[in-house]
Amino acid sequence: MVMNTPAKLFAALVLAAALGPLAACADLPYRQPGERAAELPADKGLIAFAAEGLDPAPAQRIQYSDNEQRVEYALYKGNARQAEFIYMERPYFSVSVSFVFPYTIRDKVETWNFSKGQAVEWDKAVQLRTKLGMIFYRPYRLLGADRRCFGMSGEWDADGEDPDQYPLRVMFGYYCAGPGEKLPEKDIFALLDGIGLRGVTERAVDYADPVSNFHRDVAAHYGGAEGSARALELAQGTATPDQAGIAEFPFRYADYFVISTGEDFEG
Repeated sequence: MVMNTPAKLFAALVLAAALGPLAACADLPYRQPGERAAELPADKGLIAFAAEGLDPAPAQRIQYSDNEQRVEYALYKGNARQAEFIYMERPYFSVSVSFVFPYTIRDKVETWNFSKGQAVEWDKAVQLRTKLGMIFYRPYRLLGADRRCFGMSGEWDADGEDPDQYPLRVMFGYYCAGPGEKLPEKDIFALLDGIGLRGVTERAVDYADPVSNFHRDVAAHYGGAEGSARALELAQGTATPDQAGIAEFPFRYADYFVISTGEDFEG
């Protein structure tokens, strides 16, 4: 019988740590979750949106997670109106990761399948304090569809050790009224106030612990490699004929930063 000596166990641990994300694909001890995606029930997940005329539950909710991040997509529809949101955050433990997100509202509006390739008339961007924190929103109009809409984007938190101070949490999305409907500023304010996050703006026991439960939703609803691929297709808008989704999902904007020591080293 072959015995696992302390030296062998230590070597296995060192190998797993060195491989990092690759350990998720190898049959190694103490491996990390790796890349997975799952379609979630309406009562799970992070993004919440309350808006008059829209169904209170998302028509689609997809969550992706890997060793550095989790990214959620939510689609809301009703009465010819539509809204879609993306939220991303890193694990709340010692991971030197932040989100490199140098994008404007216009950048992202133009990549949603709902508005891609359409002529857009833009208004000015405005910064506003909401229950989520400080966000930017920008009204616009889809000329061909005669829809009045707004895009939103928010970036929050930063790791004190990140020399670039990139955000640890990012959310962006849009809302479009029905064809020919007006969208006055007071309605935009009400809609923005309806955007929330479970465990952040809403009490939610399941999401009160973002450390040990970080991968909880994906793990609970993971359908294997085939189910994961299907979930990604739904969020990307390639699995259904509906005018929804965003081809970039799951983005993978999380990036490791080098902790600045304030000292120069010679090689």
